[in-house]
Amino acid sequence: MARAVQSRTIDVQRRILDAAVEVMLEHGYSGASTLRIQERADVSRGRLLHHFPSRDALLIAASHHLAKARVGQLPSEHTWPNDLGERIDAVVDTMAGTFTQGYFWVATELWVAARTHPSLRAALLDGEREIARAVRIAMDDFFGPELTTRPGYDDLRDVLFTSLRGMALTTTFDPREEPTQRHVERLKRLVRTVLLER
Repeated sequence: MARAVQSRTIDVQRRILDAAVEVMLEHGYSGASTLRIQERADVSRGRLLHHFPSRDALLIAASHHLAKARVGQLPSEHTWPNDLGERIDAVVDTMAGTFTQGYFWVATELWVAARTHPSLRAALLDGEREIARAVRIAMDDFFGPELTTRPGYDDLRDVLFTSLRGMALTTTFDPREEPTQRHVERLKRLVRTVLLER
């Protein structure tokens, strides 16, 4: 009996978190009201507040829920090319693709709101650090020991991640594929230069 109740509780929480993600994607941080989320999740006001007593707690939990799911979906069992140049290209393409996902846009909404909202910033920080660590571990796995042990790799990995994030932000006002693809190709050349041509 207790197990069934716990399972229902987890199901309701997941429904609320999924609804919060969808509402934030559609309406942004400022438009993600608890009423909209409650209606989308098809739960009562009392049930929503029982699980998430404040709007920001709910939105942060939703962002981390989506991020963990996204990190879990990174291709850990993927077979990467044996040729190191081809492997670099495949990893950069894979990482670029992660910045087109819903998590990135939900997280961006929260990051921007946190700039002027100290309690939101404080609540986000630990979770974002944990996600960043998970992404670094995943990237190291993608590149593999033949590349990660080369001089300059750690700095390059961080520059690559930051550059891809910045590139994705520009698509908010310039959604054309061509400039994005040009930037991805530049990054591939940069990674090859640093890791293969030294």
